[in-house]
Amino acid sequence: MTKKFVTQRRVEFCETDAAGIVHFASYLCYMEQAEHELLRSIGLSVCQPQEDGWHLSWPRVRVECDFQGSARFEEVLTVHVSVARLGTKSVTYHFEFLRGVEAIATGRVIAVCCLVKTGYPLQSIAIPDNFIELLKTYHLQTDC
Repeated sequence: MTKKFVTQRRVEFCETDAAGIVHFASYLCYMEQAEHELLRSIGLSVCQPQEDGWHLSWPRVRVECDFQGSARFEEVLTVHVSVARLGTKSVTYHFEFLRGVEAIATGRVIAVCCLVKTGYPLQSIAIPDNFIELLKTYHLQTDC
């Protein structure tokens, strides 16, 4: 059964512009934070140690966000996260931002599974089977 991961966050003053409205770039941080929360909730991390000093990580190769409304300082946003696409080497996350029941933004992040180590180039790899199995719960089964 497909489900969405749901989290909430309060808009901080430093995330707003001079008018007290959430700055567009803050949504990129909100998406990243919600993704990290989703991964932690299923026992994973965006940066997991591997053998010989390597880490499994997820560089972003595409980010987009569409705005239907706005949010302001001190408002509480609900963020719904799902997996729009689960490829061999990449994951596409889909985000919905709500203020109460009003949808105010949607976003997508495409992240590629890589091995990283200081002093070495990134190496894209197939997503490990355990990641795929855990992420399948949140896979929408359709592309956004």
